[in-house]
Amino acid sequence: MPDPEKKPRDHWDKLQILIAGLMPLALFGLGAIGNRALQEDQRRRAYVELLSRREEAESNLRKDMFGKVIEQFIGTGKGDLDTRILNLELLAYNFHESIDLEPLLRQVYVQAWSDSRATTQQRKRLQKLAQDISAREIDALRESSCIKEGYLDFDTLQRENVALKVIQDNCGPHGGLHGKWFRVDAMTNPEVTDLRRQTEVDVVLSVRPNEKALNEEKRLSFTVSPFDFPMIDNVRLEDRSRVSLIMSRVDDGGVMLTLVYFPGSRTSLKDKPFHDEVLRTLDESGIR
Repeated sequence: MPDPEKKPRDHWDKLQILIAGLMPLALFGLGAIGNRALQEDQRRRAYVELLSRREEAESNLRKDMFGKVIEQFIGTGKGDLDTRILNLELLAYNFHESIDLEPLLRQVYVQAWSDSRATTQQRKRLQKLAQDISAREIDALRESSCIKEGYLDFDTLQRENVALKVIQDNCGPHGGLHGKWFRVDAMTNPEVTDLRRQTEVDVVLSVRPNEKALNEEKRLSFTVSPFDFPMIDNVRLEDRSRVSLIMSRVDDGGVMLTLVYFPGSRTSLKDKPFHDEVLRTLDESGIR
């Protein structure tokens, strides 16, 4: 028998019951959203801290190595050619991604040709050092890059003064890279009288979004030597990618020119990102 004093529930009573039931779910949802925001903030802080530590590590490395480099290579009377080559090998094999070694390598290589006591074995040792470093950096970049090769013959270059289309090929979209078309033309440097001795050539690198985009072509002129390495010696393109041209192999007849097109994120520790690039990366990754 119904209780006459008990009032029937109206719509407001039912709404209160519904709200009371949904309240835990709402609190759970708000907690999940807050936790996600906290995680994103932690990720952002970790990313910024990583960049800061990276810059700090680079600064400490440069500070520690500067004195040693000055002492070993700028000071007078500091060791014979074999000692200088050994010090250069230790420096290059351990710090090639952090320090631009091209001036030191070039200086010692010139000494190896100008010193009457220098031997062919010592010069070959320097060439092998340069090729080993190039090979290491190419292997480190290979998975995320586009690599093209072309052989440059010394006799042909000295006879004709120019070698056209040493490299001419497309690099399709790959690993975040935009598709591009590259062409490399080589010329003799008027100051270089013996290519086998100085092993240095002037090149013109042409870059287009594709082979038919003639009106969008950009030309870059520079000199390539055996002591240029892709992670250090590269050109920044407009989409933040990088392109490098190196001599990956040197022999008595000529050199193998290797073009390496790779993402800007794979550059050396020496090459710090600009502030706007850091912010853009944060936006693209959803960390900010």
